[in-house]
Amino acid sequence: MTSGTKSIATHPPLTPSQTESPAIDQHAADESRGAMMLAWYGLGVLMMTSLLGVVVRQMLSLIAPSLQTSLGFTDLQLGMLQGLGMAVFACAASYPMGWLADRFGRRLILAIGVAIWSAATFFCVFQDSFGGLFLGTVGIAIGEAGLAPIVYALIPDLFSERKRHAANLIFYGGTLFGAGLGVALGGAMLEWLAASPSLPSGLASLDNWRIAMMALALPGPLFFLLVATMPLSQHAAPARATRAGGGEPILAFLPYARAHGRTLACIFGSIFAMAVAMTAALNWFPLALPRAFGVVPATVGVGLGTAVTIATLIGVFLPGIALKLGERIPGWSPLRAASLFIWIAPLPAAFLPLASSPFQAYAIAALQGAMGIAGSALMPGIIQDLAPEHLRSRVLALLGIVNALALAVSPLAVGTVSGLIGGTRGMLYSIAIVSVPSLILAAILISLAPRHFAVTARAVRSLFPGDQA
Repeated sequence: MTSGTKSIATHPPLTPSQTESPAIDQHAADESRGAMMLAWYGLGVLMMTSLLGVVVRQMLSLIAPSLQTSLGFTDLQLGMLQGLGMAVFACAASYPMGWLADRFGRRLILAIGVAIWSAATFFCVFQDSFGGLFLGTVGIAIGEAGLAPIVYALIPDLFSERKRHAANLIFYGGTLFGAGLGVALGGAMLEWLAASPSLPSGLASLDNWRIAMMALALPGPLFFLLVATMPLSQHAAPARATRAGGGEPILAFLPYARAHGRTLACIFGSIFAMAVAMTAALNWFPLALPRAFGVVPATVGVGLGTAVTIATLIGVFLPGIALKLGERIPGWSPLRAASLFIWIAPLPAAFLPLASSPFQAYAIAALQGAMGIAGSALMPGIIQDLAPEHLRSRVLALLGIVNALALAVSPLAVGTVSGLIGGTRGMLYSIAIVSVPSLILAAILISLAPRHFAVTARAVRSLFPGDQA
């Protein structure tokens, strides 16, 4: 070899990519920062949208005493408004909404849902009969049916796997914290309306609960625009029309569900049972505490909202702490952490009938809620891990379905038991009778899940390796 050849062999010339690498790296870093800003902005929009939906649902509970006073509704009718009307149509619409979101754009379908539930909330303002309000709650249910599957399907599109679990916890905690604050503000608004000496002439003739529902409907157009114009990050990808032999995703769901039915039954069965217990307390406290302790209904909204806020602060931080501390424990996982929290939840719930003051009832609700929230906060990430990307909205639609079923079962169960027991403290006993067995069942099911979940996770990674976020 010549010396020139040796020089070339020893010191090869830089390629164009090597000479431009600093500029490329900087450009990639700028794009990454820009994508993350879009992702966090999108998460903020999703949180605010979910908050609006939660507050609309909770306001139906806060105005329950007013509906009994002004329209003479029975406990059973209130249970049907809070549960049956919303649950049946939410169940029927949840899966199709998830499917439509994948086919025509999650942003578009979510924005349409906001418009539907806002219009239905405004419709409720002018109703004077059970049938009219029932129809309004059906509209709210249809509009909100796709909220859970769409939002949780969007998070893996917005965030990489490294940040996805943090985004799940932030979204879950932020939404619940905002919901607690919203319930407190809703109670404060009802309290202010009750004490307000004068209102504008156009509102003076309206019942306070009608004004409150109107106030929740007014932000609808703004939220519609926020969702419709929400930027999507570079992680977002259109749903694939075919996969695994060319079958449509809506058809591919059935073989997946049959093959992994035990996993889905354990996970979603636990979620359902836990939702029954949590809904029992949240929906009926505004009616149970005035009966048991003679407190003003509007005041319950403030106290319950404060309890939910405290429970959220505790419940959202607990999963991260538990997972960090459990790193040295062999076999520790999010599923096992969720099982621990859910097993603790029945303990405070069992003491509710012994509460001798509203403060004790709020403390019990906060302790039970903190454990339930800690377990529930881990569930979206668990479901995202067991669902292939092209089925993600469909699998997550089950979350909306089981929660809607719980929303139907829980108020009816509590209302029925309360009618049988009677008395000023009968509602407190009814909440405990429904909540404690439900939480024990949830704990048993989630304890059976890890072995089945491991099989499903391995199958998903094997068959759909590209789908892992």
